[in-house]
Amino acid sequence: MRVVPFFLFGAARSGTNALTWALETSDQISVRNEDSPDCFDQFVLRDKIDIDAVLAKSAPKPVFFKSFHDTPRARCLLESYPGSRAVYLIRQPGDCIGSFVNEFGEAGARVWLQRFSSAAKERGGILLRMCRGDTIATEIAINKAQLMLEEIAISGASVANIGACYYLWAHSFAHHIGLFQDPRFLVLDYDAMVADPQVAIDRTCHHFSIERLNIDPDYWFAGRCFGKSVEISTRLLAKCEAFYDEVTHAF
Repeated sequence: MRVVPFFLFGAARSGTNALTWALETSDQISVRNEDSPDCFDQFVLRDKIDIDAVLAKSAPKPVFFKSFHDTPRARCLLESYPGSRAVYLIRQPGDCIGSFVNEFGEAGARVWLQRFSSAAKERGGILLRMCRGDTIATEIAINKAQLMLEEIAISGASVANIGACYYLWAHSFAHHIGLFQDPRFLVLDYDAMVADPQVAIDRTCHHFSIERLNIDPDYWFAGRCFGKSVEISTRLLAKCEAFYDEVTHAF
């Protein structure tokens, strides 16, 4: 029996752990978090041979990969596995950026500033590893990293502004992967998940063709409103909100 993989794409701080923890309660699906050493390296999915080994070991259960770092190559992954499907997670920008600030702080901002610089100036680094052979995604990654450096030069290198640039970079591949046209993607909005987690998990189970899960709401985050206390460049926040509106209005 051919085992089908399922993937999670989008961006960090958007409820990725909440969805993963909920699916871990199912006995119908195997779950691989981003720190699983048999298929992830530095939170990025390994090569197809490693994914195939996990699928073979998990048979007959399908496998869910918490693969949001691999959003740039989402289309390649889905095309490599006929019948595969994915969830795309998105969160209101102010809160997502606030969560970035709260979770990663100055150290996280320095990491992402270095990643933008490596991609834009050296055409290398982990951001290009995420593209893994997709030449169009690689060029998007490089060009968007350069734009993020320019935005930071204009708006300032605060943690919140770098968090906003992360948000823009992480979601900049949406059109390339066909998010708005591809029925293999189920789009989930974090705020809707928090408001009614059972509806979100019901939609996910239906999308993955597994039996309904009755979940404990304690698995879901409370959805703190970080954006109210985090100062983000008006210019950057407007760009983030424009994309968020595009996604949520499309679905």
